[in-house]
Amino acid sequence: MTTAMADSTSRIPLVHLTDLYHPAQDPDDQFDLATVLALPEYDLRAVILDTTERFRKAAPAGWDVNRDPGLVIVTQASYLIARAIPVAVGPEAPLTSVNDDARSRPSREQAGIELLLETLRAADAPVVVSIVGSARVLTAAFNRDPALVREKVRSVLLNAGTTVTRALEWNVQLDAAAFIGLWRSGLPVHWYPCATDKGAFDPKPERGTHWSASHEQLLAELSPSWRAWFAYGLSGSARGDFIGALADLGRGSVWENILAGRRSLWSTVSLVMGAGRGLAKTAHGWRFVPRSEITTQQLCTWPLRLDPISAKVGDDAQVAWSLATAGETSSRLFGRTPGADYGAAMAEALNALLRTLPE
Repeated sequence: MTTAMADSTSRIPLVHLTDLYHPAQDPDDQFDLATVLALPEYDLRAVILDTTERFRKAAPAGWDVNRDPGLVIVTQASYLIARAIPVAVGPEAPLTSVNDDARSRPSREQAGIELLLETLRAADAPVVVSIVGSARVLTAAFNRDPALVREKVRSVLLNAGTTVTRALEWNVQLDAAAFIGLWRSGLPVHWYPCATDKGAFDPKPERGTHWSASHEQLLAELSPSWRAWFAYGLSGSARGDFIGALADLGRGSVWENILAGRRSLWSTVSLVMGAGRGLAKTAHGWRFVPRSEITTQQLCTWPLRLDPISAKVGDDAQVAWSLATAGETSSRLFGRTPGADYGAAMAEALNALLRTLPE
């Protein structure tokens, strides 16, 4: 473990809200969790699993196959980093209104909201909340204790929505009322849209977060245990000895089949920027580098920024926004230098970051 990882007093407290399942519904969530764990600036206080009922059940009643919240994947990661990661599951159904606090849900669906509130109460400094699924847990928590959430949430890294009026983006569709409620809460939202005018898979736009790369590139030269962790999740393994599997998987025909796949990613840049890093070209290639080092070393960068915006969300969950001055608003909108080459730079940098995961 690095000195930076061991010194929790100088790190950024983080609660990570993720729609991570096993088997995966979209495997980008496992890559996002790995990114959080590899960034030493974060002190991960909790992982809260954002689940939706239709993805838990097999077709025709549900989406495709039976799946569970990703508790096993988080537990394996906890074992690999040699420290406990508090984890709980949130409500399965969307909020009924922007004011719904989800108290009416079954007791087994309360743990995620309660873990978030308990983590905020215990925090001695404001916490960053990253959202890579729906906003259900955070909005329900806010509706239960708005004063606490306002006091203890430093910023919300919101990976959802679209910059233009169009069909609702995936994470918004998961819980439109929660998305609306979050924007209307007044919390400091750092908005990383998952879609722009041409949809969610365009790698070029200034406000776009999407990029993609092959598994072969992203997972190259990872340590054996982390290869096994990815293999377990990406293959939807049903092995009951999920700790023992970390010594066996990550090689052979199953691994070769995984490497042949490709992954779309959106949330990476929010986690990197939230940690105070930028995307810079070093002597070793593109890397996620602390902003202070970018300045002192005068490195060439792919410029990333957060622009202050005035934003208003309608009852249709569409966000109307305009640029503002920093003193007028706590809302921020991601921006970058446009261009599809952004994805190649991000892929190289993410692979380098994942190779630093503790063995």
